[in-house]
Amino acid sequence: MEFTPIPVSDQKYLNYIFIGILVDKKPVTAMFDTRGNTLIPESLAKELDITYIDKEALDKERGFRRAKLSSMTLGALKLIDVPVVICKDQVIKLKDDQFGNKFPADIILGWNIISQLVFRGDLRKGQFEVQSSDIKRQTRKGKDNTPVFKLIFNKKTYKAAIDTSRPLTIISENIAKTMRVENEDVKQTIDLLGIEEDEVLYESKFTFTIDENQVHLPTSQVEKALNDKDIQIVFGADLLRNTSWALYNPMGYIRVRN
Repeated sequence: MEFTPIPVSDQKYLNYIFIGILVDKKPVTAMFDTRGNTLIPESLAKELDITYIDKEALDKERGFRRAKLSSMTLGALKLIDVPVVICKDQVIKLKDDQFGNKFPADIILGWNIISQLVFRGDLRKGQFEVQSSDIKRQTRKGKDNTPVFKLIFNKKTYKAAIDTSRPLTIISENIAKTMRVENEDVKQTIDLLGIEEDEVLYESKFTFTIDENQVHLPTSQVEKALNDKDIQIVFGADLLRNTSWALYNPMGYIRVRN
């Protein structure tokens, strides 16, 4: 199994991940988005070798039209007849972030392509790679529109997803309530002061286990809407920003280490 490096953009916008690829023969900056379809704005599509599947837009407001891009190159891996969705330019023109950064992506590299490939990286070191040989057909079951896998938290198994269009990881309120202060001195102090458990602000660091590896994320956000859902943990781009990882997407397997 061989891998080829993909350049990581140093442009900042929230916590999103941006990489350099070729569409047709044109270099572009792509947002690595593990959810939804690959999007190319109309103005860029006019410069590319594209064959439209839809004669008219399926969604007039956003201008969605299915199409085939003649080629896309990620590192040394060249894909042919790539399924994409053409959209109006404003669809991928996001507002400036809280630091005044402009959204730098020319296109969105979506799950319909990402799901067919194996990626690995350590963004702390600027490393981002895609498998370039012995590529296997998809064997994972189901039709999830984002990576879904299992992890262990507090000795229980949970189903989790990765959505890199989210800057930060979110967890259900139910899971958040099981986070407890583990330091015995802190516990004794709380008991001594007679503080009610609900009044204690627990550390938001999220620690879990994947494939027998314990992984720590510096923070997580509580989302009540995830309560009692099939998936109560949705990792954001922060998971890939803070770990060494590999996404074996066709096989539905993920490896993560701090």
